[in-house]
Amino acid sequence: MRSIDSEISQGNFKRVYLLFGKEHYLLKENREKLLAALGVTDRKDMNFTLLTEKDFSVPALISDSDTLPFFADRRVILVEESGYFKGKKSEKEKLVSYIPDIPDTTVIIFVESDVDKRDKLYKAVSKNGTAEEFLIGDQNELSAWIGGRLKADGLQMRRDAWNEFYIRCGSSMDLMDAEYQKLSAYCWDKKQIEKADVEAVCANASETKIFVLSDALSERNAAKVFAVYQDMLRQNEKAPGILALIERQLKQLYQLKVMDRDGVSFNDKKKKLGISYDFIIRKLETYSRRFKESELRELLRSAADYEEAFKSGRIDDSIAVELLLNQTLQ
Repeated sequence: MRSIDSEISQGNFKRVYLLFGKEHYLLKENREKLLAALGVTDRKDMNFTLLTEKDFSVPALISDSDTLPFFADRRVILVEESGYFKGKKSEKEKLVSYIPDIPDTTVIIFVESDVDKRDKLYKAVSKNGTAEEFLIGDQNELSAWIGGRLKADGLQMRRDAWNEFYIRCGSSMDLMDAEYQKLSAYCWDKKQIEKADVEAVCANASETKIFVLSDALSERNAAKVFAVYQDMLRQNEKAPGILALIERQLKQLYQLKVMDRDGVSFNDKKKKLGISYDFIIRKLETYSRRFKESELRELLRSAADYEEAFKSGRIDDSIAVELLLNQTLQ
């Protein structure tokens, strides 16, 4: 159980909180959960203050914090994306010194996407309050989360449908949430979600397309490769981004090739590549087996050369992508 959940269940609140991390869905969910537990049901409440990056200042925060609540137990101050948890900021030392002196009648909640854990302000909040980091869940957590929503909606999802859903939407819980709402509405009259339902409704993101592109490249299917590439461009994917995706995929294939040579176990491959899902590793292994190690090494060198060439203005970015695609097809 997270510290914040324990404190909410016990009603034992700290005077300062820092909710931070890259998973915005969890940040929002826990921000709202904490505010509700603190009795903030109306953002217009005179005992509630919201400070954002554009209107945040240390004097304003301290002034609000030192003001006694009006006919209430506490004053709640929500500070969003102040930017004060990394680098030098105006009057930052004053804020660091103030953290231990926050009145018992005030709770300050900082919500930040980018935090340096070596920062003095981070250390002050950690020492005197609660700092919680929120990252996207692992395979089991995401499966359980979506599984709970499926159960609540009286639905089931086939394994191949889940795999497709994860490839399309697994980059963030915000995206998974939005796409699941569309998918469940689309399948309201069914008991089981099929892969075709996911393909019909859910966003066909670049992460999905890169697997289709890799499949075509590994099969040396030129017509399919350039059809997928043109489709990505029509969906407003930019050539530099496509080149970066191809380069990342080639790097993963090369790493797998080396790990296979060195006898690395399947679970260690997942750890080294930072990929939670077994089916993605197996898909990459299939692609990797279709290339020689020397081919992948040469393609990675070429990808770096093409990237440098378009960044220096010697060739157009779309030409760089097409050169790499043609070289991979040979």
